[in-house]
Amino acid sequence: MNQAGKHIAVLSRQLNLFFSHELSETELTASELLYLAQLYTKDGLTQEEMSGDLSVDKAATTRTIQAMEKKGLVRREVDSVDKRAKKVYLTEKAYEYETRIREIQKKWVDFITQDMTKDEADKFAGQLKQMAARAKEINA
Repeated sequence: MNQAGKHIAVLSRQLNLFFSHELSETELTASELLYLAQLYTKDGLTQEEMSGDLSVDKAATTRTIQAMEKKGLVRREVDSVDKRAKKVYLTEKAYEYETRIREIQKKWVDFITQDMTKDEADKFAGQLKQMAARAKEINA
């Protein structure tokens, strides 16, 4: 287990490199892909929810969302319940990238899990999710 952190760090760096390469002919960045993927799953998240889910500081999320807004990928609206919060919504332009983003994600997962059975890959993904939740707890 003493090498797990190193391997997780390598996976993270390689994932960012892969996303950056795959997106090189688009206007999207690897960071933006992560936020778009969140919104494809549930549109209308608050910036705070997005930050918490990705364990990214709020300022970084704000900068990325602002850049995405300038590109016409998202729009922000003040939450009708909590006026201090801003909800983020996808634009039609962002939906044009959805198929490509899902293909890129699938290509990554298929490649890194090619030597695993579906059950092994699913179990490992579940274990990573559990580990990520624990890591959030210790740093809360």
